[in-house]
Amino acid sequence: MNKGIEKQKQTRKTENEEKKEYLLSYKKYKQQAKRLEEQLQEVRIGQMFSKHMLSDMPRARNKKDISDYIVRCEELSDEILKARKHAIERFSEVQRQIELLENENEKTVLTLRYLRDYNWEKICEWIMYSWKQVHRIHIKALENFELKKET
Repeated sequence: MNKGIEKQKQTRKTENEEKKEYLLSYKKYKQQAKRLEEQLQEVRIGQMFSKHMLSDMPRARNKKDISDYIVRCEELSDEILKARKHAIERFSEVQRQIELLENENEKTVLTLRYLRDYNWEKICEWIMYSWKQVHRIHIKALENFELKKET
């Protein structure tokens, strides 16, 4: 009987980890967009720097450099837009799933923790509960949270 209880606990823990991963999944796209924005900024800075390094002497290669730069900037801009779109779509999806919960405290804790990225102390202040109570609400919210069924 003890092994059965341990098996249930392990299954619940695995399910909760999957739920947490899903709740955090939009951040992957958000981070991707930020990384791409940084790459675009580096390309722009590199282009500005290379302009200052050029002499006044005309070069045949310069036109190709500029067109390559423009193409690379456009490619990165397109990738950034896609990543932002994915982040917004996933954020909305996760938010809809959270809103399916019945308990308002559970909705609030999951929203603050996973969508607004609040730490536990800030969540405690926000909902005016103790750290221990917030964790109880969190555990209950994860138990009640339904992962979106893939279609």
